[in-house]
Amino acid sequence: MKIKDKKFLVAALQELALHLKEEPKDDPIKLPLSIKRLGDESDLIKGVNAILHKLTNPSYTFSRCVNETFALFDQLSVFDKTCPAQLLVYCSSDSPIALAAKSEAARMKAPPPCWGATAGVGGFLPTNGYKSRIDSEYLSFMRENFLCAVYPPKDQLNSKFTIWHEVLHLLGLDDCYDENTLRRNCNCETCVMQYEPPSGVDENWPSPLCDNICDKQKEKLREFAEKVEQRCGAKNNS
Repeated sequence: MKIKDKKFLVAALQELALHLKEEPKDDPIKLPLSIKRLGDESDLIKGVNAILHKLTNPSYTFSRCVNETFALFDQLSVFDKTCPAQLLVYCSSDSPIALAAKSEAARMKAPPPCWGATAGVGGFLPTNGYKSRIDSEYLSFMRENFLCAVYPPKDQLNSKFTIWHEVLHLLGLDDCYDENTLRRNCNCETCVMQYEPPSGVDENWPSPLCDNICDKQKEKLREFAEKVEQRCGAKNNS
């Protein structure tokens, strides 16, 4: 990844975190989203890179990559250090992880993931008791949303839409489009959870993020924010 791409990604994620904490001004969502670089923990980045390298073998699936990455997080007690932890991989559209995600979608006859893909741990069973927490209502969304790969085409490299769409999947939001027609099916014309970037929306969005999320998805974010506050607030005060 080029330096300018790294800066763009970091800025987009930080902006997302700010929006989810402070927007909309009259009724903020108040979700305490923390963005950290994987490189801050050497053992973790070494292990993740080794797993991602396995994707150069076409027989190594996207789901298996996600499960083994989850196992690594569990092994290194990452889940005990934060509340909770998930992984975003930003890569080119022809990278091994992008090709594996597209191939898996094709096998499942799902809509083609043109800009990114999100996956969970499925039936994977971690080793140190984290299963009881991931099965709980609080973290059950991680069964479907643990790792997201963002791989925008060249004409979308400077679009926040792609990054935000996949990160919001990590937080448990659904797609806002019909799987057959790929048309938006929510009440917000600029909702970031629709299939393609809304017309005229680019890196200089004229309105805050929360004006670009439909009411249904806003409510899910608020419910999630309340659960995070209850669990993480209690943990931090103990």
